[in-house]
Amino acid sequence: MIALAGHELLDLISAEARDWLALTGQRRAYSDGELIHSRGDSEATMGIVIKGQVRLCRLHADGSQTFVSLVRKGQHFGDVLLVSGPNRRTHDAVAVGNVLIDHFDAAAFQSLMEHPEVLAALYRITALRLKAAMAMSDDLRAMSREAHLAKILLALLRQAGASNRINCVQEDLASMLGTSTMTLSKCLSALKRQGLIETGYRVVRIPDPPRLRKWLADQT
Repeated sequence: MIALAGHELLDLISAEARDWLALTGQRRAYSDGELIHSRGDSEATMGIVIKGQVRLCRLHADGSQTFVSLVRKGQHFGDVLLVSGPNRRTHDAVAVGNVLIDHFDAAAFQSLMEHPEVLAALYRITALRLKAAMAMSDDLRAMSREAHLAKILLALLRQAGASNRINCVQEDLASMLGTSTMTLSKCLSALKRQGLIETGYRVVRIPDPPRLRKWLADQT
């Protein structure tokens, strides 16, 4: 699946700060597919994923879903609600696998804000997320659908490490591209015809990443 949440908070702080966070938060366990919070909820808490992953999505009236992000172990989510004043959740959060989350309510979050090391890490991650969101917005306006898709695939490939294989579903890719699955299918077919990608069940392969990067550079 796709991860957009950025750097892991727990990787940016010391072991002492991680231990302090574990004592400050309230740890809860969730089973695969369990709803952690719903869109519209007003309870303000920040969560840090200790085990498993959390899928952030938006359920529409027709039953369809828009994928937003996958929050991995060590990453956090939900802090926006604690700093933006009275508000409500904008997305559903669903457990992927067996999940452990440390939750921080308003009082605990205030303690985080008073911890210099944790505050610096949170600020850095927020800045990086904003930078990524602005870049995505620019791409949506300036790039062709095929070029934007290629850029997304290359970013996902970097997350995958040494493998040339990206495990994903078309609905997630379509949400990232800001389009329908039908349009996404056309974009995938266009890249396939040029031999830039290969597709299979829940997988996209990039046989020659340098070639795809060169093609993308030529488009922009």
